[in-house]
Parts: sequence; structure tokens; C-alpha cells
Amino acid sequence: MSIKDKLQIYLITYNRAKNLEYTFEQILAKDSPIKDFDITILNNNSTDGTDELVNEYCSKYSNLKHVKNKHNIGGNANIVKAYTEYANKEYIWLLCDNDIYNWDSWHEVENAIENDFDCILTKTCKDTDAEIFHQANFAPACIFKTKIITDTVIANMYDNIRNLFPHLALIAKVINDKTNVYIVKKDIVNIGVNPDLKTMYVRDMELEDIPLSRRMSFWSVGFFNSVELIKDRKKQIEIIDGLRHFHKSLFDLFKTIVIYNQDLRDGYFYNLQQIFRILSFKQKLKFILAYILVKTSRKNYKYWFIRYKEEWEEYFKTVDEQKYIDILSKKLKNKKVLLYGAGLLSHVLLENYDLSKLNIVGICDKKFEKKSEEGTFLGYKKVSPDKLENVDFDIILFTLKEFKKIKQILKSGGINKKMLPAIKLDNKYVLRV
Repeated sequence: MSIKDKLQIYLITYNRAKNLEYTFEQILAKDSPIKDFDITILNNNSTDGTDELVNEYCSKYSNLKHVKNKHNIGGNANIVKAYTEYANKEYIWLLCDNDIYNWDSWHEVENAIENDFDCILTKTCKDTDAEIFHQANFAPACIFKTKIITDTVIANMYDNIRNLFPHLALIAKVINDKTNVYIVKKDIVNIGVNPDLKTMYVRDMELEDIPLSRRMSFWSVGFFNSVELIKDRKKQIEIIDGLRHFHKSLFDLFKTIVIYNQDLRDGYFYNLQQIFRILSFKQKLKFILAYILVKTSRKNYKYWFIRYKEEWEEYFKTVDEQKYIDILSKKLKNKKVLLYGAGLLSHVLLENYDLSKLNIVGICDKKFEKKSEEGTFLGYKKVSPDKLENVDFDIILFTLKEFKKIKQILKSGGINKKMLPAIKLDNKYVLRV
């Protein structure tokens, strides 16, 4: 039996037609190893043209199937639907509609399936329960054997919809039963840009009708609550101790959580209580200290708030962006600069600040991959990421808020030039939650 016959793929989507089209281009490309696999698109009653886009692709590819929900049941409920109502092959892989793929390690997935692994991580990480559990919060990071989807796991998934991560019930089952896990040596899928992180869990819902505790929840609250899915208390503590989420230490993560809750959730104390209750004694002491430090600090956390809301005009004024650009211009004198990123941040930066002292040879963005996107962007030559080898440049300057993942992808693709941020980043105020 071929891998194609063993692996069923589901792609959940809601009102992200543009992102979804790019996802189709990647997973159906000539070099994609899954282009001929059975792929079911679970459309959560989109209203932005997603229907037409999916139907267009279904007409071209017979292996695609379009299932449209009668209602927008929420992204987390759509995840549960994929795992519980449609899993009919030996393995299941759930994809999202806005991520980035690299197929170099796909042969490892095929070997792992042939060798009967219960869980295959499509993102590389350390082989520890903490790292595996953390990676699994990103749904496409795991390919699961469907036999682990028991009645109890399904019940836990439904129950954990409220905690934002129903799919963590699956990896909890794997960890609890100590079943075999395979971890790829190179990321196959990376998280794409999410344009609506603050409201992504309740998009287009009638917020006033959603309970306050649900409406005010965020990543950390749901994740820490989900740790309860792990049966062994020692393992729960180990998983929390090993959690960093882009931070140097658990203590730094606690500080970020307190600041996030303070500035973006109106200090909703219930969120902190929910996290606090699952902690060990030592972890609680760290959390209390982090809370005290934030509450007694005189730092201007306004940076966090305006950058998170992407109010870039105000942020640039606050950090004196022009001064930073002028300093960059002196440092990069006689260097050929390629900008990377053509989104909202880029628009505000290029339209309001003087970059003329920089020797800019073009601007790169994945949306320039289509031939129809050839030409210029705000006066700069458009460059497609797959054409970078044809461009003469010395430095990549990211006009993006988050660029670490793209930086990794570029380096893995052989781009070894120096890469810098085009916006002033004060690490004291970088929002990581």
C-alpha cells in the first residue's frame, strides 16, 4: 500500500482566500509530494470568495474535495470536525490556510509511516515531552495515526475547544501512552503570517454574546489549561518548566504573559488565575515575582500595545524611526540592499520615511510570485522569493514585524547574506505571547 493510500489530508479555512490560494500553489506544485493525495478542504462557511476559489481548484484537481459548513462553528470546532468526522485512513494530517512549506524532508515522513510511528512531527525540535507538546499546538506540526483517536480523546478534544487547542488532546494521548514519535530533521511546514492574531479564535462572532472568560482568553491561557491533558503531574511540571515560546526563560515568559494580559486584556485577572493554578510551587513563586516586577515597573509598555495592534505610524514616531534609518544608512553605505516584506508595515515605512540614502535594489515578497505581480511596489522593483538568486544584493532588510521564520527559510534555501530588521526593535518591549 502506498503512502498516498495511508495518509488523508484535511485543510481548514475561513475567510482567507488570498492565503488559501498561496497554500494551494504550494501543496499542488509540481515538486509537492502530496499534490496527488486526497485533500479535503473544510470551509468554515467563508464569505470572502473562498467558495469560488476552492471550487475552481476542485474542478482542476480531482483529488480535492470541498466541504462547506452551514455555519461558522469557529476554527477550533472545525479542527475537531476534521479529526472526528472525516478521519478514514491510517494516518491524518491537518493543514491550515496560511503556512509555508518546504518538502526537503518529506522522505522522512514516508519512512516514518512505513515504520508505523504513531506520531510524526513535521517540525524539528528536541526529543522531549515539553518540546513535542509545545510544537503540537501548531496543528500542521503533527501527523497522527488515526487509531489514537479514541472516544475519550474525542471527548477531550470537544472539551478543549474552549482552551483554543483541541488537537493537543491527541499529542497528550501520545505522551500519556508513551507511544513512538518521529521528529523530522528539517521543518516541512512553518507558521505563516496571521493577520488577526488578537481575534483569531472568535473571528466574525458576535463578541458581546461570547462569555467574557472566552473572549478574553489568549494563547498562554489555553495552552497552560491544556497541560491538564497530561496525566502525570511530574510530566505536567516538566512540560511547563521546558516551555519558552521564544523566550530565554520561563520567568521571561511569565513577565510577557502578565504584560500582555495587562495591556491587551484589560488586566483580566481570571486569565492569570487559570495559569497560576496549574503551576508547581516553584513555578508559582516565579510567576508571583514576575507579576510584582511588571506591576512595579516604570517601563513604558505602550511599545507592546501599539506594535501588537500594528499601529505603525504611532510606533515609528515613538521610537524615532527616521533616526534609526539614518544610522542604518551609514552602516550600510555602498551596500546593495534588498527589502523583504510588502505588507502594512512596509507601506507605512516606505510612504512616510526617507530611505533614499539606502541603495535599495528591490523589494521581495511571496505575493510577487505571480507573473501578474511583476513591476514595481512603491517605486521599487518587485522580486519574487524564488528569483532571489538572480538579484545582485549584499543585505536583506526585513520590512516585516516577524521575520525569524522567513530568515530561517531563506538560510535553509541557500541565502547566506546578512539579514537585518528595517524597524527599530527594542527587545525590552518585543511582544512574544
